[in-house]
Amino acid sequence: MRWRGALAMLCWAAVACHRAAAPAPVAAVAAPVEVALPPALSEWPTTLADAQRAHDAGNFDEADQVLQRYGLKYAGTAEGAESDFWRAVLKADPAWASPSARERIALFEAYLSAGSAAPHHTEALVFRRLLDAMDSTRAAIATLRTAADTRQRAREDEIKKLSDDLDRTMAELERIKKRLAPVKPPTG
Repeated sequence: MRWRGALAMLCWAAVACHRAAAPAPVAAVAAPVEVALPPALSEWPTTLADAQRAHDAGNFDEADQVLQRYGLKYAGTAEGAESDFWRAVLKADPAWASPSARERIALFEAYLSAGSAAPHHTEALVFRRLLDAMDSTRAAIATLRTAADTRQRAREDEIKKLSDDLDRTMAELERIKKRLAPVKPPTG
């Protein structure tokens, strides 16, 4: 019986200790401190979205101006370089007819002049190579088209000359045929 009493006492003590060791109230967590982003970072997402929206709507010049203004305002920053990259990418769109191939390539070359530390260095390098290849292909096609047009004109000129010669020969044959035709005696 003693051990039952001791066991009861032990259980009672355990329950009492458990209640006494209630968790301490949680200290109030301080509100997060808002850190103001530099203007270049805070304006960039909106600027890029505006440029992409203008581009998607077919307002290519507007998209370019939005990115160009941002790039000039934040020149020398990572976001300014990002703006230069996106400007080159959007101008590479074949749907935008006004930039020349040289202008498109020059925009990527300007971006690549920052070296391999530029965030989109590899992408810009690939774009520039693709534009170079397209420009070379376009030049080769133009040369082939000019040669084909020249050959076609030469054929047409030859055909016209042969046709004129044939017409003259046919006319001469008609004259000879009339001269050699037997003269019918007058009926009388």
